[in-house]
Amino acid sequence: MAWVTWRQHRAQLVATATFVAALAVVALGTSWPVRDAYHRQALSSCLPPSARPGCELIVSHFRGEFAGLAHLARYLMILPALALLIGVPLLAREFEHGTFRLAWTQGISRRRWLVSKTSLLALCLAAAAAVLAILAMWWRQPFDQFSGRMNPGQFDVEGTVVPAYALYALAVGLLAAVLLRRTLAATFLAVGVFVLTRIGVEKLLRPHYLPPLHRVATGSTVTAHARDWIFADTVVDGGGRAITTAREDLAVLHAQHAGIDAQQYLTSLGWRRLITFQPDSRFWTFQGIETGIFLVLAGLAVMAAVVLVNRRPA
Repeated sequence: MAWVTWRQHRAQLVATATFVAALAVVALGTSWPVRDAYHRQALSSCLPPSARPGCELIVSHFRGEFAGLAHLARYLMILPALALLIGVPLLAREFEHGTFRLAWTQGISRRRWLVSKTSLLALCLAAAAAVLAILAMWWRQPFDQFSGRMNPGQFDVEGTVVPAYALYALAVGLLAAVLLRRTLAATFLAVGVFVLTRIGVEKLLRPHYLPPLHRVATGSTVTAHARDWIFADTVVDGGGRAITTAREDLAVLHAQHAGIDAQQYLTSLGWRRLITFQPDSRFWTFQGIETGIFLVLAGLAVMAAVVLVNRRPA
């Protein structure tokens, strides 16, 4: 089965390997300016919650200089979905060309035929996705020192979830092909299911993997939570009533005109900042939970595809 799988999908596998290699070259070439600037400007001494004089300006300049590259890196979250282009044709092409009749009448059961091909392709895709995740973690390291890895733009392109997303995409494509037996229709269905699942997990489940933490801070700015995933950051008065942004800005402006420190002035008013967040230290815990979710979903999709294939008349 390994030889047959290679013969049928070698173009896709070679294209995947070539793309990963090209991405590695690009990552290597673009990382040196970022790392050089990081070390040249001694940014490690400005890591949150450092308040070293001049840090705010230095960090702002670094982020502004490489903001475009950091933004482009977020699009890596799309790459695991490309496994759909391998999962859908795996069966849809067999149905469209009628070659499934030949494959299923050989000396190998349908279940073994499907599981063997799927397992081999899943192994290759998981390896490619793992390399992508490692590249992203290595490339983003200077940025992660400041902004952390818990926010969706960073979380989705690093760690063990990347191979899990790819395996889920492969499985969803496979199941869609069994259901619709047409490549184009199955691709649209698989893309829709994959996107909805990803969004649903990110918006509805991920924030609640563990109970969020709550902290009370004083002053107008908070740097201690720069690496955390913040859900709410609200200023309240002594009675617990929310302070509007306009009112806070007016108070800061009043402090500046009076020549006094804005943070001390807000503190003197009894104003506090209530912060609800998931700490950056939970990154690997959340990665493990979400990886498990998508691996279970992928396994269920493959099992459903195997059952449907076994029940389909030859």
